[in-house]
Amino acid sequence: MSDIVKEATEYRIKQIELAEAKYYKTLIATLDRIEREVISLANRLPTQDGKLIELQSAIAIRPRIKFILEKEYLAWSDTVVREGFNKQAKRIEKAFKLIGNIPPEFQELTKGDLALVQNLKQQYFTQFKDVSNTFTRRLSEKVYQNTLVGSDFAVLEKELRQTINGIYASADDPEAQRLIDYINENKFDKSKRDIVDKSIQTLQSKFARDRAGENMKRYAGQILNDSLRDFDATLNFNKSNDAGLTYVKYYGDVIPTTRDHCRNIINGVYDKRKSGLFTIDEVKSLWANRSWKGKKSGNPLVVRGGYNCRHQWSYVNPDWYDSKGELII
Repeated sequence: MSDIVKEATEYRIKQIELAEAKYYKTLIATLDRIEREVISLANRLPTQDGKLIELQSAIAIRPRIKFILEKEYLAWSDTVVREGFNKQAKRIEKAFKLIGNIPPEFQELTKGDLALVQNLKQQYFTQFKDVSNTFTRRLSEKVYQNTLVGSDFAVLEKELRQTINGIYASADDPEAQRLIDYINENKFDKSKRDIVDKSIQTLQSKFARDRAGENMKRYAGQILNDSLRDFDATLNFNKSNDAGLTYVKYYGDVIPTTRDHCRNIINGVYDKRKSGLFTIDEVKSLWANRSWKGKKSGNPLVVRGGYNCRHQWSYVNPDWYDSKGELII
């Protein structure tokens, strides 16, 4: 007998992965435009013998940088929040209808659900906006500091590019640029994961590019990942709570980078029941009494394994399972 709960949860997870890959590609294009526009703006700064010389111009550039980031990055963020969240909300509704076995009034999005969706949109858009404000400040500081000490423009240009795109900043070397394009294009293709990793290593070693984490791409990418999954988990948690479902099962792939905490839950290390079900209180206890790299604060039913976690809980009724842990609905 097919496991309809597993199928519905894997459907939600798969659609999040597809949405993340789609929006990540548009994020790359957005950050590349920001990089080009910021460098073009910086090119207008006064120089003498290739060195930056005028602090007044360096100070005056900040509102222009802010305008570029808001025009490009916040427009992208708005699309993720409005389009991405709406589509995932409908997928959650579809999953509830697919599972069935709960009162029909809980299988559809209610007025309360729609209000929650709107609040979550505002909450996560604020996080995206914080990234815009942070990197407006950092880019402006790079301009000011380099002008203050009279740096060569080439030094400033490299710092601006890497502050925006990190290791993936645009390169003059065709080979380096091919590696960057390949990595960006195939980041979410599981069949090419090993080649992508080798390409990153080549970029680091041969072209002296380090994985400095303080760049806009890293932060924006992480918020994209976490916002889509945390939104799904929050709406799913609230709908399940309304429906009176107080048991959960954990779903998702186990890959080499899977945290031990998630791996142990999925592999049954912490199971008290053959069905692999946990009460919400048991999940909270598991989460509170253990530490691991990447763990983040919040409701463990929402934050799951922590930053960049790709697993999800599904809410069930223990009466749906037989004594062997097989689904019988």
